[in-house]
Amino acid sequence: MRFLALLITVLSLCAGPVLAQDAPDAARQHQLDLAGRYLHLTQGADSTKLLREYIEAGYGEMDLPDDQRTWLADQFTVIFDEALTMAITEVRAEVADTFTAAELEAVVAFYETPMGRSIARKNLEAGMALQQAMMPHLLTSATAMGEKFCLRFDCEAMGDAAAKSRR
Repeated sequence: MRFLALLITVLSLCAGPVLAQDAPDAARQHQLDLAGRYLHLTQGADSTKLLREYIEAGYGEMDLPDDQRTWLADQFTVIFDEALTMAITEVRAEVADTFTAAELEAVVAFYETPMGRSIARKNLEAGMALQQAMMPHLLTSATAMGEKFCLRFDCEAMGDAAAKSRR
């Protein structure tokens, strides 16, 4: 009888930590869900549509038949949407660690409003415009950096060494 009482006591002491683990797991899952929702609202909701419009405008300047332009826009849109979905899944834990649950609840509530959706869409548009404006500057700076690198280090010798290692 003492053994049974001891066994019940030990099991009840062990059950406490096991049951307590369910609460943090549920809280963590809630925070991950909120982070995923936040990322979807701010990065995913309209970004595919905006990218599609951007791609169609870019291809509109090219001399391609309509069916080729449409096919390319369809393919890039699908690729982008899949990559965005995977990226959101990958970074949601980091976002969940960055924000408190209360902060995530507040921003999700805001971005689910009409004004929040409008601001998210405009932020995406502004981000795309900023990236487009930065690209020529980045290319110029990267080219200059490459030239400086080759002045400091012997790029020709590195190229020769690389060519020899491929043989």
